[in-house]
Amino acid sequence: MPPSWSRQHMIRDLIESTPAPGDRADVCIVGAGAAGILLAVELARHGRRVVMLEGGGEDIEQASQDTYRSEIAGLRHHGIHDGRFRAIGGSTTRWGGQILEFDAIDFEQRPWVEGSGWPISKRELAPYYQRAIELEGLASASLEDATVWRELGLAQPVFSNLDTFLTRWCPETNFSNLHASTLRNHPLVTVWLHANAVSPIVEGTHVRGIRCRTLEGKETTFRADRFVWCMGGIESSRFFLQPELAQMPWQRNALLGRHFQDHVVWHTWLDVTNRRKFLDVFGNVFSRGYKYQPKIRLSRSLQQRYRTLNVAAQISFESESGEIQTQIKTTAKKLLRGRVGDVTGGEIGRLVRHAPLLARQSWSYAVARRAYVPPDARIGLQIQCEQSPRADSTIRLSDSRDCLGLCRTRLDWRISNHEVDTIRAFAKVAQDSLAGIARVSDPSLSEAPDDSIRATCDDMNHHMGGMRMSASASDGIVDLDLKLHGMDNGYVCSGAVFPTSSFSNPTHTVLALAVRLAEHIGRR
Repeated sequence: MPPSWSRQHMIRDLIESTPAPGDRADVCIVGAGAAGILLAVELARHGRRVVMLEGGGEDIEQASQDTYRSEIAGLRHHGIHDGRFRAIGGSTTRWGGQILEFDAIDFEQRPWVEGSGWPISKRELAPYYQRAIELEGLASASLEDATVWRELGLAQPVFSNLDTFLTRWCPETNFSNLHASTLRNHPLVTVWLHANAVSPIVEGTHVRGIRCRTLEGKETTFRADRFVWCMGGIESSRFFLQPELAQMPWQRNALLGRHFQDHVVWHTWLDVTNRRKFLDVFGNVFSRGYKYQPKIRLSRSLQQRYRTLNVAAQISFESESGEIQTQIKTTAKKLLRGRVGDVTGGEIGRLVRHAPLLARQSWSYAVARRAYVPPDARIGLQIQCEQSPRADSTIRLSDSRDCLGLCRTRLDWRISNHEVDTIRAFAKVAQDSLAGIARVSDPSLSEAPDDSIRATCDDMNHHMGGMRMSASASDGIVDLDLKLHGMDNGYVCSGAVFPTSSFSNPTHTVLALAVRLAEHIGRR
């Protein structure tokens, strides 16, 4: 982040100044994370004047993070505290940058998955997925998996009952850096830091403005013709559930805050019997400056036969040198991107001390075009399972309030037997399909009680549901254009609108929806 970021003309700070009297935008975006930034970029391209409100500052500040402190009513959930970031760039300031579309089946109504089915198809999102790829900095990446394998001189791996696929990783993960030129210099885009949205100003079915407050209590109102909340999967529901908004149209629907979903993760170790072949299949790929990660998923036909949720797995590599490897890679990325001024003396010293490891990493990256895996690395299978949209998995409010006066979140996350059964089915198929190169170290999953499996599952910081998209106002909170049912000019663009969650990282689909929304508003 540039040190003078907040002093740039188009980046302003509510602590230091306020908008001019009578100032009005075409669109006001609440939240400057991935969705908010891409929405602003696209709306500016459509010629719309945009004001973007970010509750945090240039980087993570503990005082701003405290607004996310929540109560846990159900299963433990790490991501509610560890996976949300209030700063310009949002979670992209900390994420890995993994990009993957949802599968076509994720949008379909599946008789064996209660509550499944989106009101739009994947075909409708296809052009917006493509535009999102460009905005994510992946325009020149190979988008066909077979092309990547050809670049490596290998055939695409094939397993019985498991589909192989590659995810793509953004070269620049922080979207406030990726789109810094637009955010700092575009005449139609203004970003306000430390502008925490506390309540909408509503007249009838029309949003007239948004009251914002700094943590120190300074308050002002931003006005626009249209308002889009890009606040994240949990924070979206929290905002619209506030008791002061009890008479608003969205609170008349009991579905608000229900069907919260994350991705359920279960991990086991593998005994690799053919290491060379295994790494040929599952080693991370680096080609023409882009990173690709091989994964496996349960085939569509087996999902239907076994009546499972959508589920996939990735391979984990853990070694004693793992932390040093990560630190070396981080420093190398800075140097390769010309950010020499960001490299500390300690980082240079680390490179010198671990020169042999750096040499092995560099050879593997530059020559073999694969990630370096130390000989002592333990290899694991990390299963990532879709959740069924359960009405009893909820986002509610606690009795305590934060320093802005907003009720804090009370999360009741549930894992159903459907997820447990899906994990069991996947592990059994993987054990059979990977025979010859690896076997599951602990094959006792089929005999383990449901509750013991649930107790060893974790979340993935992928927050979805709570404000589901629906054609009818009785079935959800936002319509097919992400507009709040019952409102004329208020929209929500976050994972909160997802009816179902796939197994895939949600960011790419959120961004496709953001591009689609920008086109919708731009036309109007």
